[in-house]
Amino acid sequence: MNRSLIQIATLGAALLCATLSCRPPAKVTQNTEATNTPGTVPTEATQTNGPAKAGKKNETPLTRAAGKGDLAEVQALLDQGADVNEKTDSGVTALMIAAGMNHIEVVQLLVSRKADVSASSPGGYTALMSAALNGHAGVVKVLLDKGAEVNVKDISGRTALKYAELKDHRDVMELLKKAGARE
Repeated sequence: MNRSLIQIATLGAALLCATLSCRPPAKVTQNTEATNTPGTVPTEATQTNGPAKAGKKNETPLTRAAGKGDLAEVQALLDQGADVNEKTDSGVTALMIAAGMNHIEVVQLLVSRKADVSASSPGGYTALMSAALNGHAGVVKVLLDKGAEVNVKDISGRTALKYAELKDHRDVMELLKKAGARE
């Protein structure tokens, strides 16, 4: 199997675990080696499974609710003053997680509450990239309609279009190209 696809799957699994797991996942870090996807889990030799750094969180109540697709809980947390753009220790937002998991109603709520549609992780990964990689055309359309930057690149030089191409999500590729995505 293609090494890049394995690394992308590993990133997706790490984000999912960070959202849904009670145990802290392996710390997701930037890896600047040319052969690695940004934000990939480090090699076993450098991987840490301990608790998050003091003052940091692997998840927030909002990212946890967004990952579950719990619209009522997300609404309640926002109404109680939760920061719609707060990032976890690994640098992801509730919008990135909801976008990658195709929780379109949560995505719509978050963007209506001023979630930054162009926010990125330390590796430059965005909600649009997450939705594109996972083939969530409806979420891609919402993000594009709200002004997500279609040609932004992560630290490996990949755009949302490139992520959609990796999995041959033709409907997503078409939406991105209509929005001005370039190869």
